[in-house]
Amino acid sequence: MKTHQTARLLATDLDRVVALLNAGECVAVPTETVYGLAANALDKAACQRIFDIKGRPLIDPLIVHCKGLQAAGEYGEFNALALRLAEAFWPGPLTLVVEKNPLIPDIVTAGMSSVALRVPAQPIMRRLLSQLNFPLAAPSANPFGYVSPTSAEHVLRTLGGRIAAVVDDGPCVHGVESTIVDVRNPLKPRLLRPGPIDRSALEAVAGCAIETNSNNTSDQKVAQLAPGSLASHYSPNATLRLHPAGALSQDTASQSAGGACAKVHWQRPQDVKADNDFWLTENGDSVEAAHNLFALLNRLDAQGYRQIDCEFCPSDKPLADAINDRLQRAAIKAAVQ
Repeated sequence: MKTHQTARLLATDLDRVVALLNAGECVAVPTETVYGLAANALDKAACQRIFDIKGRPLIDPLIVHCKGLQAAGEYGEFNALALRLAEAFWPGPLTLVVEKNPLIPDIVTAGMSSVALRVPAQPIMRRLLSQLNFPLAAPSANPFGYVSPTSAEHVLRTLGGRIAAVVDDGPCVHGVESTIVDVRNPLKPRLLRPGPIDRSALEAVAGCAIETNSNNTSDQKVAQLAPGSLASHYSPNATLRLHPAGALSQDTASQSAGGACAKVHWQRPQDVKADNDFWLTENGDSVEAAHNLFALLNRLDAQGYRQIDCEFCPSDKPLADAINDRLQRAAIKAAVQ
């Protein structure tokens, strides 16, 4: 693998980013969800570099980011349901799985006949796409299976030296990856990954129920329909143990080897007495919690904690499905050790 001195670029450096992408390089870019590792989605060799850099198995497909609905229509087949959802939620954190156009290389789709398409809302990403004559494949800019990056610092900590550049535009707005819906069968759409757009909002536009996908697997030899489908994913280096909201108190010692344990409360405790007490939200705001989740896990790993005890988001909160999905997948690693 080629070694790079990873450049930290700003929005004013987009000409350099365009040149790198045109040359087949991989560049980390901000989106409204997480930072993505971007390359020309129509260039098989460039996409292979994404898999090599991340250590990502070829069975895990890539999301293709397009400049708009019309451009996305060049790469996938949109039925009436797909069009309704795209018109309602694009640009934004929604990925639609549709039948693919032959322009998309098989490496992008794990050899499947479908493709995952998205039109991002992040201003820098939109400016970048407008200057390219190809869409961008852009999974999260981190080693495969690790916590997704929500800042340029996270990218540099885990992929620095492996990629040409990272475009720094500060922290991501949502902090968790996009919602993914399989819309190939308009009568039976399926939610493949919960995200910032919740099921109720999707169903209000779709005009029908959206089923939950229950085919998550740990088998890395089976092609996946969409990214984020593997049972174990989003894992910090630390062992992650999960608890109901409110179960951790500042007076309860968490058990860990050598005491290197962080306690992550759902909501800030009234009295914080220990340096190893952290929280996802100040006042029970689940949008804030989603924004903070991966950033906090990255921070705790960087600080050297070997165990993290974390509370679930209460199930009646908006975005609870997305937050708890990420936590459950991140904790699978600990369960199988």
